Amino acid sequence: MAISTPQNAHPTSITTYLYDATSCEAVDGLASGAPGQFRWIDVCGLKDDVRIADLATDLGLSGLSVAELFHLDQRAQTDVDGDLVLTVLRMPVSSQPFVADQISLVLGPDFVLTLREQPRDCLDAVRKRLAGGKGRIRSSSGYLFYAICDAIIDSYFPVLEAQGDLIEAMEERILRDPEDGAMRDTHQIKRDLSILRHAIWPMREALAALQRDDMPQISDPLLPYLRDCSDHAFQLLDMVEVFRETAQGLVELQLSSLSNRMNAHMKVLTMIATIFIPMTFIAGVYGMNFDRASPYNLPELGWRFGYLFALALMAAAAATMLFFFWRLGWIFGRSDEDRRGSGSATDPSRH
Repeated sequence: MAISTPQNAHPTSITTYLYDATSCEAVDGLASGAPGQFRWIDVCGLKDDVRIADLATDLGLSGLSVAELFHLDQRAQTDVDGDLVLTVLRMPVSSQPFVADQISLVLGPDFVLTLREQPRDCLDAVRKRLAGGKGRIRSSSGYLFYAICDAIIDSYFPVLEAQGDLIEAMEERILRDPEDGAMRDTHQIKRDLSILRHAIWPMREALAALQRDDMPQISDPLLPYLRDCSDHAFQLLDMVEVFRETAQGLVELQLSSLSNRMNAHMKVLTMIATIFIPMTFIAGVYGMNFDRASPYNLPELGWRFGYLFALALMAAAAATMLFFFWRLGWIFGRSDEDRRGSGSATDPSRH
């Protein structure tokens, strides 16, 4: 199968970690280990496709598997190629916005091959454990394979925690000012969570496939660790689902806040219009041009204080409406407690 090198591929660099129970050495380039040693061959960048293909072929991968290494849009999966195990996972490299690179892992009897798109990764903790020789990480290539998978899965937890903090901050922002571009940022959160879900969901199947009875290079003592890794993937997926529901709630909260704000504006406009209705009525009555010769046709028009009387009548009507709105608690910030207090003071049954 023809190899298709990705566009804008990063330059290829290879680091080989030679380790056993007593030592660990990092060597630039491809190196062969002594008898009894294990190798972690860490390849970064896919530009030198010929070199990578020759390396993968020498390790025992078939031509189809070698070609698959250069496809960067794969779902997380686990395949068996002879006595080798090929696992593809998505590795988070940025939380906001969420970005994940593909990493391919090949497990052999005495080696682990990792193939990454770019220099950024989340495997520094694995390198430190391997160099320090703490735990069982130097006991076999299978345990190193598990440690890399576990580090990738665990790297999603800080990403989700950052998303959770962002959702909480967005909720406060919406309650404070729902019109401050919050809808756009809320949809960005929803997009990131959808990408996270698409990255995590297939990893469950990829990790579950590693626990099959017929899986080569996976020994029985390694199965409990892989099951723990699968449990972490399920936990991540549950967190993503919770955050997605919360993000959808943010959209509904924002729409509700905008609706409430619009109702408040309409309430103010309605009160203003209501106050001017009786004033307009009075002005309309005294604006009728009837013959003043009749004593029944607006006699106030000939009165010396008729104009002042009309203005006072309008002011009294407006003051009455304002007092009525105040008693209802619609203006001047009169709270429900004040209304209940005034009601209890006038209620004879409370004395």
